[in-house]
Amino acid sequence: MLRILKFGIYVCVIHLGILTCAVAQQPALPPDLDDYVTKVLQAFQVPGIGLGIVKDGKIVLAKGYGIKKLGDPAPVDENTLFSIASNSKAFTATAIAMLVEEGKLKWEDKVIEHLPWFRMSDDYVSTHLTVRDLFVHHSGLNAYANDILLFPPSTFTRRELLEKLKDVKLKYDFRTVYAYDNILYLAAGEIIAAKTGMSWEDFVKNRIFNKVGMNRSVSKYSSLKNQTNVAYAHAVRDGKLQMLDSFFDMNIGDASNPAGGVVSSAKDMSKWLITQLDSGRTPDQGLLFKPAATQELWKIIRPMPVGQEPEWLKPAQRHFSGYALGFRTYDYRQYQVIGHGGLLTGFVSQIAMVPDLRLGVVVLTNQLSTGAYMAIINYILDYNMKAARFDWLAGYKKEWDKSLVRRDSVQQSRKRIVPNADLHLSLPLEKYAGMYKDGLMGSIVISKGEKGLSMRFVKSPLYEGELSHFHGDMFKVNYKNKNMGEGPFLSFSLNPDLSIREARFISSFSNADSDLEDIVLTPDKKAIMDTTELSRRIKAETNKYKNADFAVAYKDLGTGETFLMNAKTNFHAASTMKTPVMAEVFKQAAKGKFAISDSVVVYNQFKSIAGGGLYKLDPANDSELELYHKIGKKMSIENLLLLMITRSSNLATNILIDKVGAKNVNKTMRSIGAHDIQVLRGVEDGKAFEKGMNNTVTAYDLMLLFEKIAKGDMVNKKASEAMVDILMQQTFRGIIPARLPKEVKVANKTGSITKVLNDSGIVYLPDGREYVLVLLSRGMEEEAAKKTLSSISEYIYNYETSK
Repeated sequence: MLRILKFGIYVCVIHLGILTCAVAQQPALPPDLDDYVTKVLQAFQVPGIGLGIVKDGKIVLAKGYGIKKLGDPAPVDENTLFSIASNSKAFTATAIAMLVEEGKLKWEDKVIEHLPWFRMSDDYVSTHLTVRDLFVHHSGLNAYANDILLFPPSTFTRRELLEKLKDVKLKYDFRTVYAYDNILYLAAGEIIAAKTGMSWEDFVKNRIFNKVGMNRSVSKYSSLKNQTNVAYAHAVRDGKLQMLDSFFDMNIGDASNPAGGVVSSAKDMSKWLITQLDSGRTPDQGLLFKPAATQELWKIIRPMPVGQEPEWLKPAQRHFSGYALGFRTYDYRQYQVIGHGGLLTGFVSQIAMVPDLRLGVVVLTNQLSTGAYMAIINYILDYNMKAARFDWLAGYKKEWDKSLVRRDSVQQSRKRIVPNADLHLSLPLEKYAGMYKDGLMGSIVISKGEKGLSMRFVKSPLYEGELSHFHGDMFKVNYKNKNMGEGPFLSFSLNPDLSIREARFISSFSNADSDLEDIVLTPDKKAIMDTTELSRRIKAETNKYKNADFAVAYKDLGTGETFLMNAKTNFHAASTMKTPVMAEVFKQAAKGKFAISDSVVVYNQFKSIAGGGLYKLDPANDSELELYHKIGKKMSIENLLLLMITRSSNLATNILIDKVGAKNVNKTMRSIGAHDIQVLRGVEDGKAFEKGMNNTVTAYDLMLLFEKIAKGDMVNKKASEAMVDILMQQTFRGIIPARLPKEVKVANKTGSITKVLNDSGIVYLPDGREYVLVLLSRGMEEEAAKKTLSSISEYIYNYETSK
């Protein structure tokens, strides 16, 4: 008794007199799948594909087709790594769902509750934007807002990229319009870091990949170039398939990993689909999250527009579509589908899950062809849905061919633009060179070399290119990296006095979609591009005070570049000698003579180096008074160091000099090459002062000392780090740090007496660069000296950041 039904074959047998029937399920794989995929590869010029199919909690196919790299026969297999691009967003959403489940946050929490520094350009949106809002593309931002900083990557940090949103005007009302963005997924990544103490990359690897068994997957895109078995990026350019070997560096930076940085394989992504379809149950029956999380992740929050499919793709017509949390939800035939796509230069990927069939498909490709993956997915879905066979390959091929025709017709209709030989440059070529700035892109350097002008975006290096004169004050941009495609024009406009007013990018043809057209380059008058200009500005500042003397020592700790002015001239040390004393304290502690945690009795009686008489410190001449109330009581050496450096306590200084010996301080300074630092005595030794027996320093020697501390070479790494920590707590911030941006960190030690004002320290830039700066002065009143030295510090900063 056999009867073929719609959903399978009932096989019935008589066993012990009882009739029993079982359903023999149709296999999830179409019998001619391999041939079909091969035809897709050929039709759409796709070198390689990774394909995964899961059904009923099992992987039924994880396989590679084609090759990883044009010109290389090495085949794609189930473990070959592909960029999954925006399919990474589901991992970010799932990570947040896990934290919600753990009670660490709620979907309706305001973003500023977890990132207090986060701001949008609209105050209402800033204070009402929720964690859920980050995922569903209805914040009011324009579509793909600030993507120019993400693809290709800039060197801005994740937080720096997000802080730029306060200057991005919203295009739509809050929570009204679907406009796809990537940038807000970076905020979700920062929330994960804030709530767990782990970077987004580490959380995804340790809490998701490892638990799901995605052993090949990569959460940090920059590490892709170190992996084996990797698919390379390809694209059709000028009608010819080409391999894009620069994709490792140009596709995406680590700051954008939460939006699109995951790299995975057909096998690993199949495990991911099983976990999602089984409500958080991993393939080995572990539990990543509970079913309630699935309901949140798949529920439509923001409806999406539904387009009209052409006749040759009619069965793909959707009736609803919406964005959930890192997923899209839509209908296909009579079923609900949970899916998402991902695109980076040379790669496209797509997932499709049908919960009612417990079916999931993932297609990973190394060529920019939407038709390829959709033809495969729909073919597999149709087979499992028992739908009438439809020629998806022909349909999507027709759509692709039409898009190529449209593109060709647009290119052919473009008027060939030729320069007008009668339009000459308004200025000598070198006048267009200089440092420019834009609120979004940051600093842009235009420089003149032997071959003409070149352009460099300091924070977006892939936009580097040559500027060839076209006509008038317009130049053609020719990118250094040819995979960046055709460059725009750059047009300069002038002020009435013939100075540069601004420069704007103009697309090579009208109606081009170019984010660069929103960029306005304005001359950066603060920028200092070379040491000649740096020296000129510093001298202009110091020449205002004819009776004063100044010394400057600057060293870039990354490049070793130095700028020195009177750097070996001796100056009164004032309190800058306290840093050498601190170094000696840590040295003797490292040798075991005492421990930093040891305590000493506080006292106020010291021996003069001029004749040996005793003297006391007058609290009225000290910047720190509390220690005087501790006389006769014990205090740790650690606290004395902190008071000596951060509050410039003279009493703490003299106690520590007595402890370690001034001669030993000098000996240690000589050992690092600082031959002109002289620590002869304690502070306020009046008799010694009258005889000219003073502590002295040079800017050069203090630079050597701070360089040792910064590099971890002063005593040892642990001691150096402890010294930096103390210097970072400095309360006197009126000179080196005074005019620097708040995000710049400075570990410094100042010093002042009558008509002497000094500062010395290490400057830490947000991008990881570090430099040492020492500024010494004598012969002017304190307020004027502060203004002058802080201006010099700003010049040095502008020079460093202009490089």
